[in-house]
Amino acid sequence: MRNSEYFALNQWLTDYPANLTYAEIIALMRENPDEWALDELTVWEVAERYSFDLVADFIEDTRKAFERMTIGETV
Repeated sequence: MRNSEYFALNQWLTDYPANLTYAEIIALMRENPDEWALDELTVWEVAERYSFDLVADFIEDTRKAFERMTIGETV
């Protein structure tokens, strides 16, 4: 995973499978858009009232912002 992907996931999730890629984690969230909890994923308490679909959007926005602000990484 890229630094921006680790950063974005860690901003919104407290736990996720270490053996999955960033894209696989986002896909898992998108496959369960109306859920707010899965055994494999735990969102930070501040975001647990939101659906996984919305949290996936937050994660993507965070990744893109990190990449814009980090030299050498582009969106």
